[in-house]
Amino acid sequence: MKLLADTSGLLALMMRNDQYHREAAGFLKHNPGMRFILTDLILAEVITLVRTRSDAPSAIAVANSLLHSTRFEVIFVDAGLMSGALQQMARCSDKRLSLTDCASFETMHRLGLSSAFSFDRHFRECGFDMAP
Repeated sequence: MKLLADTSGLLALMMRNDQYHREAAGFLKHNPGMRFILTDLILAEVITLVRTRSDAPSAIAVANSLLHSTRFEVIFVDAGLMSGALQQMARCSDKRLSLTDCASFETMHRLGLSSAFSFDRHFRECGFDMAP
């Protein structure tokens, strides 16, 4: 099974002082066969936030662990996916969604994913399941 790995889920997993760290780490431990998809936009958010909350070596280590993992796959947003993300934003203009959120939703639609590893309520508000 595959889930989209959202910024909030990845930060919870990577940052021990995150309020959801134990829940995120426990979810991965109890689901060893689970695989995750993330976009380069999510990767950029995660690395930027780890850098601001910690230090450059930690941010680089997180980036390398995600890029070289067999459990996490990074999808790079191309013009078609970006166009779809902007259409998602237009359809959901009543919500305060980021471009990264909209690209995530478009990626999920394209890949047939119904769930995200996330603690961001926007996924639920936009019709997706959330795990843990």
